[in-house]
Order: sequence, then structure tokens, then C-alpha cells
Amino acid sequence: MSVRFVRQAGFTLIELIVSIAIIGVLAALLIPAVQSSRDAARRTICKNQLHQLGLALHMYHEVHRCFPAGAYVMGPSFPMQTGWGWGAMLLPYIEQNAIYKQINFDLGTAIGTNLPVIAMPIAAFRCPSEIGPTVINCAAIVDGPYQLAAGNYCGSEGILSPMSCVRIAQVTDGTSQTLMLGERIVQPGGLSSLPFVSAWCGQVAFADEYDLRSVPTLLPDPNHPINGSLTDPNCFGSRHQVGANFVLADGSCQFLNDSIDLQVFTALGTPSGGETVTIDTQ
Repeated sequence: MSVRFVRQAGFTLIELIVSIAIIGVLAALLIPAVQSSRDAARRTICKNQLHQLGLALHMYHEVHRCFPAGAYVMGPSFPMQTGWGWGAMLLPYIEQNAIYKQINFDLGTAIGTNLPVIAMPIAAFRCPSEIGPTVINCAAIVDGPYQLAAGNYCGSEGILSPMSCVRIAQVTDGTSQTLMLGERIVQPGGLSSLPFVSAWCGQVAFADEYDLRSVPTLLPDPNHPINGSLTDPNCFGSRHQVGANFVLADGSCQFLNDSIDLQVFTALGTPSGGETVTIDTQ
């Protein structure tokens, strides 16, 4: 009589430990690659959204023979304006007629029936990489708390300045060398900073005060470089790595590195400064 020993299939403890170690190494290699791919996809979506807004600005120009005002606001020594900005003017050109029809353009952005409208988020104005809330809570000095839909896209004041009506013919530096839109982060506010966004509505205007929680336009400034500060409302910037997306006055979209020469960045902000620049993109 013979006795046969049958070995059961399975891993030994050492084999199991080695397998786990290999899986851990592979995961460590793959996760950054997957994250990088996701970041690149979000950056591409953001670029496409900005490109659509650039096309909408040109459609507006074709109808009205000028680009819209960056916002209808004036200084404190002048009569109050409504605050509505370029984003609100573009709503019919980006398939947002339902919201556009709810707006009373005769009143300030934060008056009467307009107040709940400016709290409505619109995805076309929000970068998919943004980690801030879609709606931020604000408190005006006189008029009390309110809610404001967060947005990431801001006008460049060379083309979309307050109370402006710039025509393409006035962009003598060349439409491919002049900024029109750029990204800004959403700052929800906290212990050390106040909230600010680039809301699609423009600037918040009550009956007797402008509340500066929404900044619809910025001037490219060497003192406020791209991604210079997460808490500086005067900086263009994004949640993307090493730069931000911008729209040029010809409607094209470019990704500008945050290490761009500051003189070039400043020159890109002027439509008729007489500068000749080369855009360093990534």
C-alpha cells in the first residue's frame, strides 16, 4: 500500500508578501500617471469652455459691432450702475436663454428678483479643476448676507474694461497678441481672507453700494503675476499646474505658463500699446 501526499494550491506567506509589495510598487507608479491624465483632461475641458466663451464674444461683436462692457460699474463718486458684466451679456450666445430671460437689466445685479438669479451656478463659467464651492456666501457692508454663483473666468481689461465698448479695429497690437479672458480661482474665504470669485453676472450692485466679492475684469499686471497668490483677488490664476488658460482677442485659447516674462504678460494686456511680443505657451 502506498501513501500519496497532495499539496493544496495557494500562496505561502512569503509569496503573499512579495505579491503585495509588487502591487504596491505598480500602484505607486500608476497613480501619478492616472492623476496627470485626469488633470490634462480637466485642463482641456476648461480650454474648450473658454474657447466657447471667446466665440460667444465674437458673436456678440458681430451683432453689436463691439465687445460687451466688462461690467457696468463706475467709481464711488459717480451714479450707481447695474453691475451686469460681459458674462451676463453672453448668455443668449451660449444656450442660457432661460437664465437670461429671468434677468431684469434695469435693476442692479443684487436688487429684487435679480438677487436669487445671481446665485444660480452656470457650468460654462466654472473650471472643472476648481475645488471651491459652486456658490459662496457673502456679506455686504450695508445690505447684509447673500449668495453668489462662483465662476473662474475673468475679462482682461484691455478689451473688457468697465463701461467699455471696444471694437476689433481698435486692437491695433493684433488680436492674436492681446488677452481677452483668463482664469481666476474661487476663494471661498476664511479666517485670513474674504471670499471672491469672477461671477458670471459681473459685479454685485445693490441700490447704494457695490460689493467687491465678484471681480469680472482684471488688468494683467507685473505686480500680480499668474498664480502669484491664492488669496490675491488681483491675480489671474488656476488650479492647473504651472499656469492658466487664456483667450486671445482673436477667439483662440492658449495656456500661459506662470513663469511667463512679466513684461510680455503686461504687453499682452494692452490692445494698442505698440508692443511686439511672442507668447510662450505650454
